[in-house]
Amino acid sequence: MRGLDTNVLARYLVQDDPVQGERASQLIEEMAASGTACFINNIVLCELVWVLKSAYAYKKEDIISILDRLLNSSQFEFESKEAAKWALEEYQKSKADFSDCLLAKHNQNQGCSETISFDKGVRRVEGFRVL
Repeated sequence: MRGLDTNVLARYLVQDDPVQGERASQLIEEMAASGTACFINNIVLCELVWVLKSAYAYKKEDIISILDRLLNSSQFEFESKEAAKWALEEYQKSKADFSDCLLAKHNQNQGCSETISFDKGVRRVEGFRVL
């Protein structure tokens, strides 16, 4: 297993830079062919959403589709796949950021009864309480 940084994953997905996009694709395809898993940790997932939204102006529904595709691919391993899938569902049905949804799930998994925030966007996310 080998870990991927956000910039490699973004170039693989977006293909906006011909040289880096090709290098990222070649690496990931070679890893898949050799049976080496591509590891994506939670920080990379959150950064990816931020990069797709802010740098590439992707719409929320497109980001959801990309995350869903990644999370259901056998080519990638995740730090917390079930938490990421839960966060994706919450992100899809709320105004919260993906990172907030993932935060709520991780806090629940650590025994927190709730996560307290000033962010009104998390109001409908299970596990949050707006102060």
